[in-house]
Amino acid sequence: MKNRFFVAVLMLLAVCRFAAAQGKGKGATRAEIFERQVVEDVRKRYAEMKRMISLMGEGPDWQERAIDADSPGGWPPEYFHVKVVQNLPATGYHEENVKMFYEEVHGEGVDEIYPPLRLAFASSKYNFAAREYYEEFLYDTEGNLIFIYAQEPDLDEGVIVKYRFYIRDSKVIWTTVKESSFDDDGGETEVYADSDLTRDYREALDRYADYSNRIKALFTAVDNARRL
Repeated sequence: MKNRFFVAVLMLLAVCRFAAAQGKGKGATRAEIFERQVVEDVRKRYAEMKRMISLMGEGPDWQERAIDADSPGGWPPEYFHVKVVQNLPATGYHEENVKMFYEEVHGEGVDEIYPPLRLAFASSKYNFAAREYYEEFLYDTEGNLIFIYAQEPDLDEGVIVKYRFYIRDSKVIWTTVKESSFDDDGGETEVYADSDLTRDYREALDRYADYSNRIKALFTAVDNARRL
């Protein structure tokens, strides 16, 4: 009788542990599915923007060099370009190029001839002395920041650090950090991939998110100042 009782208790405990493990597994799986969906959505939007940019021509005679509408240079060039050139103390020549690619906002009550514009993608390339930096900022169809890519040199370690922040509702959902040598012969090495952020990576995110806000303010200023 006692043996049967102990067996029943052990079986009950095993069932409870299995159910608890299944509950945890399901919770983790849902979180992982959500993270993967956010990353997938961002990558799809990013690919669309990159394709649009790759198809844009350059200059007033862009059509003469285009093969067709779906070839490189086949789309009309449409973006804002702000260039800053300075001679800075201690570091010398400094050049900063910010390109802001936009989408037209269509809808009820919108002037379809000259519709308002919405920032969709921005890139920033600049240098301090021999150090070169490059950043990209992707926005959704509501103008919300959803992705940051940034690469910056680490001269002490002799590597280029590459950050990728995937964002949903102003919250970072997934982050990857990779490193490559300056000559990039060895490819990229992933040093971090997680939904949480360390202190150093949090500081990097805050720095880039702040710059994204300044680019949006710059876009608004240029947009308001244009003739049409």
